[in-house]
Amino acid sequence: MAVNCGVSFGLCAVRVTKVDASGNVVAGENMYVTDNPISINLTPNIEAGNSVVVRNGCGCSIARKKFPDTFNWFEFSFVKATLDPVMEQFLLGGGTIEDGADVVGLAFPGQLDCSEDEVAVALEFWTQHIVGSGQDGTYPWVHWAFPSTSWQLGDNTFEESNAPITVTGFSRTNSQWGDGPYGDGPPDGEDISEGGYWKTDVDPPTAECAAQAVTATS
Repeated sequence: MAVNCGVSFGLCAVRVTKVDASGNVVAGENMYVTDNPISINLTPNIEAGNSVVVRNGCGCSIARKKFPDTFNWFEFSFVKATLDPVMEQFLLGGGTIEDGADVVGLAFPGQLDCSEDEVAVALEFWTQHIVGSGQDGTYPWVHWAFPSTSWQLGDNTFEESNAPITVTGFSRTNSQWGDGPYGDGPPDGEDISEGGYWKTDVDPPTAECAAQAVTATS
């Protein structure tokens, strides 16, 4: 059956899942979902292939060879509307600031020692699959997944307006993610170790302003 060729629209939910240096899901409270994202900018980092041109003594081209460009990784800029210190700790590391049982802030991380592993999370987000003037009836969502990403605090501005929070990051290959631990990965089990997307009828996960736990299998 042909699938409607609709458009990706909006940004409805974002889920991050803690992974270790090998790409395996970390045990414990390892997942955070927000429905308050503003934007995610996705840019492939492409290294231009070498070009070789052979010319004769008069400068005329004899032969030329262009080597293929190389994909290195994806780069991200993630802007969210709300202050979510728990999610920000997932992305950046550092420590949470607590007032009794409430997490009220984030202590920014310092420079990692050479022996320390960088903080890493799988990044997933959901957009609407629009056909005509509404969501597609068969596959209403588009699920985007990048199974290992690392982040830093981006450029942020505080002024006479709301102050969305910006973080920037990049992807790494993660062959340990497989279909992920949620049962909502690619329906055919296709390898997404570099990332990928698929149209789906599985609804985005429910957001909570707190960390959640998922079984650490992948």
